[in-house]
Amino acid sequence: MLSVIVPTYNERETLPILVSRLTRALDQAGLEAEILVVDDNSPDGTAAVAEELAACYPVRVLRRPAKLGLASAVVDALPLARGDLIAVIDADLSHPPEALVPMVGQLLNDPQVDLVVGSRYIPGGGMEDWPWSRQLVSVVANVLARGLTPVRDATSGFFVVRRRALEGVKLNPIGFKIGLEVIARARYGRCVEVPYVFTDRKHGFSKFTPREVLAYLEQLAILYGERVCEQLSRRNGRA
Repeated sequence: MLSVIVPTYNERETLPILVSRLTRALDQAGLEAEILVVDDNSPDGTAAVAEELAACYPVRVLRRPAKLGLASAVVDALPLARGDLIAVIDADLSHPPEALVPMVGQLLNDPQVDLVVGSRYIPGGGMEDWPWSRQLVSVVANVLARGLTPVRDATSGFFVVRRRALEGVKLNPIGFKIGLEVIARARYGRCVEVPYVFTDRKHGFSKFTPREVLAYLEQLAILYGERVCEQLSRRNGRA
């Protein structure tokens, strides 16, 4: 079974479209799935819309008391997810729901693959209608993560992972780059990138702020610091 985690904050306009398209795509592929909407007390009533959708679609809703961040929303949802495969997708339709099907297919067709990342930075992937300033920030953010992983789109928030790869793993819910946390910390054999075209949101407002940039830099500092400590520990152990 597949559990699709959808963090939301003020996404009442796009959530019904996402759920409809996602359910249709998964049904056509013959995939059993649930959609777990995690709402951070959206002022626009997103949680109520999600609960209405639950009457017609395989949707469950987790209401949180305040805007606590995308990464922590995913971490809070993990214990509630019922699937052996766990996906994360944005609610604003920047991640095309139909692209999730080939990503899941990589896991179903190859037991050695434990993590599949939707990638903008491999052949076939790309970006549409995104301001050049945001594209530049994305490129720089990925370059900064190169020392942690060979994954080309390490800042992607669109991924599918086997539950077993997260067992015993403590994810640090800083900011909104939960994909990097999973890529850097999960215990997986193979990781595969599948191309998709990122499309800028057509409704609502971006939640990207300077605070998120600082949170990302903090996240990198922690991950690099831990990586250095691990390397020093191994060297000392061989000494």
